[in-house]
Amino acid sequence: MNLLKQTGGDSKTFSENLKTAAGALFDFGKGTYAEMIHRQAEDSEYVFQDEQFDIVSGGNMKTVPYNRVVAIHLKGDRATLTLDKGVVVIKPFAYIVAGRIKVPVGWVRNGIEVPYELLLLELAARCGVDVQEEG
Repeated sequence: MNLLKQTGGDSKTFSENLKTAAGALFDFGKGTYAEMIHRQAEDSEYVFQDEQFDIVSGGNMKTVPYNRVVAIHLKGDRATLTLDKGVVVIKPFAYIVAGRIKVPVGWVRNGIEVPYELLLLELAARCGVDVQEEG
């Protein structure tokens, strides 16, 4: 009995079946990757406290006191917070892409989604610094 030989009107060659299976696995892999990124974005957040902010991503949390931030530089959607010792980079967790347009996904504040830029403006106000945009 030959397992690779098909009979019937719509029989395909082994290589065609292999290509179909590979394509299905690739599509499944893209969907799984997209779901994983979506879950990561939902599990990640910035939490503003009275004296510090927390960066929560997955199971990790980093706490940064506002008074340690000496400058915020914005280049594109990437903000670099210069601290008294070290730096912290804030970037969108995800984007919505339509054709050539790429827009950062906002963040949830008190149950309402707000634009990504508002996060940086509020953070700058709490730190007592201005956001310096770079070309």
